[in-house]
Amino acid sequence: MSFISSIEQYLELISSYPFVLQVALYFIFFNSITAIVFVASIYLIRGRKDKEERLEEELYPLQMDFLLSNLAAEEILIPENILIKYSENIGKLNNKTYDPLITALEDIVKADDEVVENKNYRNIIKGLKIEEFLIKKLDFSNTRVRLRTFQSLSILDLTAPDSSILPHTYSKNPFLRKESRNSYLAISNHDPFKFFDQQDNSLNYWDQINLLDQLEAHHKYNLPNFSKWIQYSKNNSQLSFIIKAVSYFNQTISVPSLVYLIDTEDHEIRKEVIIALGEMKIAEVEEKLKVMYHHQPVICQNAIIETILSISSGKSLDFLKSIYVGANNLDTKKLIAEVIYKYNSEGKSYIEGLYQSETGFNRLIIDHIKNPLIPSRLKTARRVFKNSKAKQDYQYANNLNFSL
Repeated sequence: MSFISSIEQYLELISSYPFVLQVALYFIFFNSITAIVFVASIYLIRGRKDKEERLEEELYPLQMDFLLSNLAAEEILIPENILIKYSENIGKLNNKTYDPLITALEDIVKADDEVVENKNYRNIIKGLKIEEFLIKKLDFSNTRVRLRTFQSLSILDLTAPDSSILPHTYSKNPFLRKESRNSYLAISNHDPFKFFDQQDNSLNYWDQINLLDQLEAHHKYNLPNFSKWIQYSKNNSQLSFIIKAVSYFNQTISVPSLVYLIDTEDHEIRKEVIIALGEMKIAEVEEKLKVMYHHQPVICQNAIIETILSISSGKSLDFLKSIYVGANNLDTKKLIAEVIYKYNSEGKSYIEGLYQSETGFNRLIIDHIKNPLIPSRLKTARRVFKNSKAKQDYQYANNLNFSL
């Protein structure tokens, strides 16, 4: 008896029962069919996924060797010949085989970012049509794949036409909108700084690391003048990033705009400005900072103390001594003591002298700042942008998210 005949008999049997039982049996029947379809779908999807993973495991080492051998070639390779050589040695390139190829190339670039300057790097990209494949994925993929594609274009130092990027920069999906705007800085071949003009760019900790990495990798020698965004940006997270970027690249042309912001009403922005001026060693602001110190919130006071150490003009030791005596916040007092200790030899002698007379917490503070093994604000990187480990953590987090 066929399966269809069995179903027909079952349905006929149901019609002979009372209405309430009919409803219950129909419900059981349709749920059983749904469960069977669901289990079959899972089995097929899992099987297809396992097959793709096995294919990637087989292809990845072959593709890695192929890419490395072509990058190591002494002669300049012809793009068309690279594709022919790939087809002969490994096989046809398609949607399934491109993924491990791109992963292999990304791993090569991450291991040595100077690879993108290799004389054959662009010919390999062109010959294997990697850029074309990635741009197509921006147009015909789900959100997760598009997010990953933006990352790939950025890592591989590739550009994309604005027509392929701009639709995503206004997406209703906040993750896709943010990632496409951040990536736009690296992969746009028209106006990479376009979205600094927008006021709705909320940048978190990791966004700022990513953007600075983009600036350093792709625009280090053709940076825009950040002053214009400092002056009119109303988005504090973006303004904070711009201030940090000015400091990181030591863009002295933007210093007047930073100095103007010292008097801003926003304490967080004022703190960032003060630290940036210190990192750039702008000695002209030191006296102004000392005058305003006593009227600032703690975060700004701490920034001023750090900036005085960064500038290290040798003119502020008496000021540091006076605020140390008057400090009633233990964390701030510890910071001041550490700055005095590191400021110059006279400051170090002053702290050594205090150690003989201080007791309780004050003596413990000095014990801490003299011990190089105990962490403190000044013994660790104050700027995430200058911490390469943070950049590595960012890349790892992104790779983890995209693999889920």
